[in-house]
Amino acid sequence: MYHLVVVGFDEIVSNKYISCIEEAKEKNIIDGYSIIDLKTEENFINERLKKIKFKPEEVYYIENPTNYKWANEADYEPVFKEINDKHKEIRVYIATELKAHESYLRYCLKNNIPSLTEKPIFAPLVNNEFAPSKIIAVMEDLLKGNENNTASHSVMTLGRYHPIYNDLLVNSLKEQIIKNGSPITSLHLRHDGGVWNLHTEYDSRDDHPYKYGYGMLMHGSYHYVDLITQILCLNQYVFPKTDLVLSISSYAAFPSDQNVRIPRKISKIFDDDIDNWKGEAKSYGETDITSTFCLKEKSTNKIITLGTIALEQTTPSIRKWKEFPTGMYNKNGRVSLLNIEAQMSTIYSKEVTCYDVPIRAKENIDRIDAVAKVLTRSNVTFSDEKEYTDFKSFSGLFHSDSNKKLMKNWLFGTESKSTLEKHLPVMIFMQALGESIKSPGETIQVDFIRSTDKLYF
Repeated sequence: MYHLVVVGFDEIVSNKYISCIEEAKEKNIIDGYSIIDLKTEENFINERLKKIKFKPEEVYYIENPTNYKWANEADYEPVFKEINDKHKEIRVYIATELKAHESYLRYCLKNNIPSLTEKPIFAPLVNNEFAPSKIIAVMEDLLKGNENNTASHSVMTLGRYHPIYNDLLVNSLKEQIIKNGSPITSLHLRHDGGVWNLHTEYDSRDDHPYKYGYGMLMHGSYHYVDLITQILCLNQYVFPKTDLVLSISSYAAFPSDQNVRIPRKISKIFDDDIDNWKGEAKSYGETDITSTFCLKEKSTNKIITLGTIALEQTTPSIRKWKEFPTGMYNKNGRVSLLNIEAQMSTIYSKEVTCYDVPIRAKENIDRIDAVAKVLTRSNVTFSDEKEYTDFKSFSGLFHSDSNKKLMKNWLFGTESKSTLEKHLPVMIFMQALGESIKSPGETIQVDFIRSTDKLYF
């Protein structure tokens, strides 16, 4: 048995994952868990602990770091030593605010402590502002520090154990690619977040800090960049030991654009009709992104995959309240829709549309079901399909089931699909997107897959 250390005990942990942690205790995988968090969060954590039966062994509160960029190792290392004195083996779940991820992950790598880090893995800053151009260098440095590490390290994201995104989409594409030798020739993804922030919330929030330059990309979009990257990496089966480069061009909208994008008659209901919002002079994170990309052979410049990606939050929401509801996770009225289509030249295509159905949102804004529709089109002569077109619907889905499966596998020591190493191409894509947002309309090119890379998926 080992002892679990949860760094950052927010609503997601207390609502979504506490049942997985409790099951690990019941099956003698862990001997219990402890929490590390900031002193400023003590009242909030006490309220969350009142609502759950499975209590932590200890809760350790540390000082807020004087520099908001990082967690200070000097503040939390004594806590880890105290926990290690009590327990022979520990594992760490890093669920803090994004700005602290890298510090805790580096500590786990340095001390050979198994870890699970919430997405996004980290977000580098320069002069207190998000610096996407540093992502690849930091990620490669982390992986270098893990070369001689016997401990396993994983990343929590939605699309590694998802019954639709992974089982029906990624896996079926992989089977067809291996069978027919056709690459992914086009790939299109659109995600509607339905997240509605007010101008005052861009200024005040530290849990989703647009004010530090973190935008849509460094919030929920990691899930979908991860998904599109998994599919692009399937081209390794057709182009083994080949250098592949990714080129991308983007445009984005920002909080400063919100006044001209949301009708004033609606904004006025929330007292959010602000002509001279002070944030217009700041470098806030983006709210909406649209991009065009291509994947090509580096040596020949031959195009393999053409695609588009749209990651938008200014889309239909269920928010109707001015003040955040207390005790609710879905404070912004988020309602998600994902559409993704992958095509393999003239042979095969699979399109997935998955959207939230807030039928119970009037009673509980956190209780939202999901529906998925899957369309397969194929040349039946070359594929395994029996019909030229096939359409299936799935209801009663909960995206959290995928997260829980990853969490349980990590707790039980069987997680292998979402290891830190397998997220390198995801972070490369994240850097390319982040840089292209800062240079609208310009083409950004990065080395995506190297000839020496092992198969990622």
